[in-house]
Amino acid sequence: MIPDHDHDQVEEPDSLAPVRGVWWMIPLAGMATQFLIMVNGIIAARMLGVEGRGQVVMVAILAAAASQLTLGGSLPNAVTHQLAEAGRHTRDGLRGFVGRWSLWALLAGAAAAAYLLVLERDDLDVEVWLLALTVIGLAMAGMASKIMIASMLAEGTSAPSVALTSMLPQVAQVVIMGTALAIGIDFSAFEVLALSFVSTVVVLVTRVRTLKPSRGEPPLDRAALNAFARRTHIGSVGPIDGLGLDRIMLGSLLGSSALGLYSAAWALGGLTNILAVCLAMVALPRITQLQTRPEEERAFVARWLALSGIVIGAVVLVLAVLVEPIIRLTFGPEFLGAVPVGRWLVVGCGLLGYRRVLTAVLQGRGRGGVPSVVELALVPVMVVGIVACAAVDSLVGVGIVMTLAGTLSVLIQGVVMMRSAPRTPVAA
Repeated sequence: MIPDHDHDQVEEPDSLAPVRGVWWMIPLAGMATQFLIMVNGIIAARMLGVEGRGQVVMVAILAAAASQLTLGGSLPNAVTHQLAEAGRHTRDGLRGFVGRWSLWALLAGAAAAAYLLVLERDDLDVEVWLLALTVIGLAMAGMASKIMIASMLAEGTSAPSVALTSMLPQVAQVVIMGTALAIGIDFSAFEVLALSFVSTVVVLVTRVRTLKPSRGEPPLDRAALNAFARRTHIGSVGPIDGLGLDRIMLGSLLGSSALGLYSAAWALGGLTNILAVCLAMVALPRITQLQTRPEEERAFVARWLALSGIVIGAVVLVLAVLVEPIIRLTFGPEFLGAVPVGRWLVVGCGLLGYRRVLTAVLQGRGRGGVPSVVELALVPVMVVGIVACAAVDSLVGVGIVMTLAGTLSVLIQGVVMMRSAPRTPVAA
């Protein structure tokens, strides 16, 4: 039998640290990071125009999609869950994993780069080839960053460290690109993306140095880690919004100009999305470790869902009211065509973000397969809706489709979550 634990005498793992005290710095930093990404997008839009902005977005989205479909999808959550459950340091738990992961990352990035070359096959100049190489670099850097943040959260790295290292790449880009714009230097699409890659790699190296030292413990069980990742893959990836399918399809069907407008609207919705992702990341290790204490777990989940709903709802309300002036003052009059779809996307991204928090609860309770089933059921509906909207050149229609997908996802996962319960120890 698995023995009962005396909770008064058990020292809680270090990985609970980010959830206490200054835990709020992590979602706040996520919001700040997304805001800085939006600022970078604004500066790039001023330099490159609608067409160039669309080109940059397509490269970034393809790299993100390659990451989400492979190592950057469910693996970070699996790493957080397994390291937190075993109470193991990253340098021990993930020892021997990096070589194989690097190969898969390279292959995924190469596939995304090949898709870009197919899209640009009528104009394969040096710039396009450089952009294809950038897709590979950004995809690999993105995967490594997600796994690193998951590891830091699992082993209890201080919230300020997690928050600051999340913001630093974007701060550096804002300073460099803002200075260039102020003195009249225009970057090309490749230069904008190369700057993003370099700053991400520099911060990634810094994060590695913050990991706790090895204690000589054995690595995680590879089969168990992979099994958890496979079981929760679709739910963690969140293909409705996590793969950027809406943006990839719009860029492929309607071209860079339409994608440039849509991405300006998405930049606002992304503020709520990244906030929710951070709230989910902070909650997952805590929920995992509370499974042997059902009453505490239920109380924590109730508080976290209420807090997440209030915070996300407040941000959605503010952004929905301010969509038009924000786009006018930031991206400029050239992007005002993004205002109508922007209002829908702010609401849709808020709902899609909240479903991320529900997914974290279900994963912590061992029901990670449920969000995957929901996503698989809703993605075809979303794809058909976007194709229909693209056929009539309706960006607003795409925003409505995304909002509908978010609504259905929250309702279905919410019902399942309320009927679920914490996992409790069972007889051996």
